[in-house]
Amino acid sequence: MRPSFYIQLTWRILANEVRRRSGLAAVPYKVVWNSTYSCNSRCKTCNVWQIYRGSGGSRKDEMGRAEVGRAVGSLGKHLLWLAVTGGEPTLKRDIASTVNDIYDACPRLGLITVNTNAILPKHTVRVFEAIASHCRRAEAHAVLSLDGVGKGHDDIRGIPGNFEAVVESRCRLMELKKRCPNLRVGFESTVSRHNLEYIPELLKFCLAQGDEYFLTFAQEAELYRNRGYGYDVTTSALLPQVIDGLIERYSLRRPRDLLQWSHMRLMRYFVDEGRAPVPCTAGSSTVTVSPTGEVLGCLFLNNSMGNAKAHGYDLMRLLHTERARTVQRACSGCNQCWTNCESFPSMMSSPLKTLARILSCARKVLLAERVRRHASCGF
Repeated sequence: MRPSFYIQLTWRILANEVRRRSGLAAVPYKVVWNSTYSCNSRCKTCNVWQIYRGSGGSRKDEMGRAEVGRAVGSLGKHLLWLAVTGGEPTLKRDIASTVNDIYDACPRLGLITVNTNAILPKHTVRVFEAIASHCRRAEAHAVLSLDGVGKGHDDIRGIPGNFEAVVESRCRLMELKKRCPNLRVGFESTVSRHNLEYIPELLKFCLAQGDEYFLTFAQEAELYRNRGYGYDVTTSALLPQVIDGLIERYSLRRPRDLLQWSHMRLMRYFVDEGRAPVPCTAGSSTVTVSPTGEVLGCLFLNNSMGNAKAHGYDLMRLLHTERARTVQRACSGCNQCWTNCESFPSMMSSPLKTLARILSCARKVLLAERVRRHASCGF
């Protein structure tokens, strides 16, 4: 990542903190674009793939290239980070062209991440080649979803052969990286009740195969349409032990690993205390744009600031409404989850509190280990 990106990011974090303390609307530097509800996975932890099948909606209700480019692009120089999710983003028509349009409209956009199930390897590579070759000033991250090794992944994702497709996609993307040096290839795994016992094996595989590795934890959320299904892994009695194992095995290989390293340690705090370890900056550092144009303070809550279409596709105008400020204030006191999309910006906005929480968690883990050792020795 270019030094100028970090300089701009630091400046935006400080500026937003001043604006929040002054009672003014913060201007997000990150947009999570939930590109489509279409999905060719059949995940056990998520029901997004059932949305169109069950509600009668269709892709026709989703914003097209021009609408998305106009709305997200309206942030201009304020946008530093674009995260593209879904559904399955690579199924979105004109996905690469839309991302490229946003890049052209936002001169300081330095980080683009696109999550994918990589079920269609050749198509996946075409999408990332179009993005990485155009957005040369930015780092373009291909984030491949992987929840198990071999058949375990296929069982969770509900698609036979999905693991082999991910492996093939990874190989093809690593070849593409030789031509597009701004491309990064990594993995993201969702820790759930379906793979808790296999996490060490999965961690070892992903760390060896990718440029980076992200872990998130299955939770019930509006995004996944899974509330009331019992998918929330944070209530599992086994999770603290699993997190302790991850903390032990996940080392800092490079500076870019610091946020994920910190996220896992503070996940332990979230599980133990039942609340977010630092104030959430959803709605302030980040906003989510839904497939139909709703601008949400948080990816996981149904807390719309308004629809981009109703505000002339001008997010800056929308963000200065009283409704948007109300959502920003509400998000700062939310303790519902601890997920990467919001935890990373939140930790960056509260570095001292983040450090204090990490040290507190480290003491707890050390004390728990001492108790276990004494118990095993018969003391």
